[in-house]
Amino acid sequence: MAPIIAAFQFRRFPVTIEEFVANEEFLGGRIQIWPALMADLKALNPNVLVGEAPVHEAFLGGATGTGKSTLAKITLLYQLYLLTCFRNPRAQFGLDPTTRIVFPLMSTSPDVTRRVLYEPLREMFESMPYAQKHLTWDRRRSSTLEIEGGIHVVPLIANQEAILGQAVPGAILDEVNFMHTVKNSTRVAGPRGQGGYYDQAEEIYREISLRRKSRFLNPAISIGCIIVSSSTRYQGDFLDRRIQEVDQFQRQNVVVRQHKRYEVAPQELYCGETFRLLVGGTRHRTAVLADDQETPNDAHVELVPIEYQEEFRRDPERALQTIMGISVESITPFIGRRETITEAFEEGEQLQLEQWVDLPDVILEDHDLPRWLDEAIPRNSDTPRFVHIDLSHTGDACGIAIVRALGRVNITDPEILSAIEAKPMFAVETALSIQPSPQAELNFAHLRRWLMGLNTRFGLNIHTVSFDGYQSVEMRQAFRSAGVRTKLISLDRSIEPYSYLRVCLYEERIAIVESDKLRNELVALEWNQESDKVDHPPRGSKDIADAVCGAVWSAATSRELRNGGGFIDEAGQSTETRRQRPQGLVRPQGPQRR
Repeated sequence: MAPIIAAFQFRRFPVTIEEFVANEEFLGGRIQIWPALMADLKALNPNVLVGEAPVHEAFLGGATGTGKSTLAKITLLYQLYLLTCFRNPRAQFGLDPTTRIVFPLMSTSPDVTRRVLYEPLREMFESMPYAQKHLTWDRRRSSTLEIEGGIHVVPLIANQEAILGQAVPGAILDEVNFMHTVKNSTRVAGPRGQGGYYDQAEEIYREISLRRKSRFLNPAISIGCIIVSSSTRYQGDFLDRRIQEVDQFQRQNVVVRQHKRYEVAPQELYCGETFRLLVGGTRHRTAVLADDQETPNDAHVELVPIEYQEEFRRDPERALQTIMGISVESITPFIGRRETITEAFEEGEQLQLEQWVDLPDVILEDHDLPRWLDEAIPRNSDTPRFVHIDLSHTGDACGIAIVRALGRVNITDPEILSAIEAKPMFAVETALSIQPSPQAELNFAHLRRWLMGLNTRFGLNIHTVSFDGYQSVEMRQAFRSAGVRTKLISLDRSIEPYSYLRVCLYEERIAIVESDKLRNELVALEWNQESDKVDHPPRGSKDIADAVCGAVWSAATSRELRNGGGFIDEAGQSTETRRQRPQGLVRPQGPQRR
């Protein structure tokens, strides 16, 4: 390929990335690059001067310790070097003579940006004989690197305002998966004057990408690359979404690299022995397998160096992220035995549970409240139903679940084999979400009438309707006036309801109607050890999971179910104890009581 730029435009003719890394005039002898990473460096830094396709953006993911930051720093340093080879970098790209050409460095905090990115990069720059011989820069200013020709390398606070008015040919955005996400943020305009969803990494990336396109689309040469890197974290994180976007739309001039740690580290670090690892997903948890252990047909098994076996045994989900670079639904999963979630849905299928509504996941802007399905709902049933509503007015989805008891099963205490306890089993007959918005608010009165249709239209026994407490006073009063018990169940104040739901799953005492959203929410539930609460990942939800948990807990703590329990001794005799209604409590009267 012939050069596409006349030689007179250069003060010095640039070298290739291979020579830049190997030649002692530049980085040779000052930095070690694993052989496996050299191919990545060449892909990120094509020889655009002879017509190779430029790389405008690079997304570097995968495991920790795979050289992402090193690739980013060398790439930015090489792009910086290319600019210094021009006689007049500003004129080359049609910039105003006073415009600053800025390479911003951003990470999760100013301290991390300085320690991990800026200081090592500046040290590499200042140690190069090329820089010492041919370039001048302000050596007294340590906070930024200011090079002749108006070229600046600047560690910045990670927000879009920091780069306003700058010409940005390239940048490093590091650890983007650990940047902030905020619901109802005043930094983002939402509908009807309300706050929107603020994704720090998304906002910064969009701003820098637009600035690069507006200033450095020279048809003769394209220099500069936005490098977005991060260790793997959750599924659906910022880097996950960008990589999926590249694949979905076949974006040009973009490089994606994701490596397992043992794919790039020198092989002499490993003895050669491996172990079998079951890679977890929605149906299975990550687990170290014995040599002769059978695996499910749909399982994915990897051979991993034996040196990492202990890490996978100690904390499999985190090891999956840090060693293999595989994103997970949750870092500290609350329901560790994921196969029990699958079994609960399979049990629901065997019991032929069907959703009672035509749309189990409704967006109010597009649809009204879901329609009850006549053929799926039983008629005139005296079986008590327990309903939990996780209310929302305009923000999160409103989750609703309907649960009934299926009788009792005998559960053997694993520590005391002679102790058998009769415990209730539950069926989640309906689980749905209703997504409101500022344009389509959820009308609580309409919701109440819609739900009471189960009684007035189908003759079902609505035993109790429970709420999480948010804006529920009026709803509870209205249900009580109709003769329906109500209850407050706060899933944020106590972990007990979720712990009970987990026990039901582990003891195979729950059958759940099919719901992809509910399945994903249950798999992604996290346990926050500091607050001892159950939460969802960033950008995740647990609206339906909360509703199911609340409905199961409401049923389990009802007087009807509490009175039917007890232990069975070795002779097969029940030791159940019936509880009396507390004195002085008067239940509301109403025509709906059964």
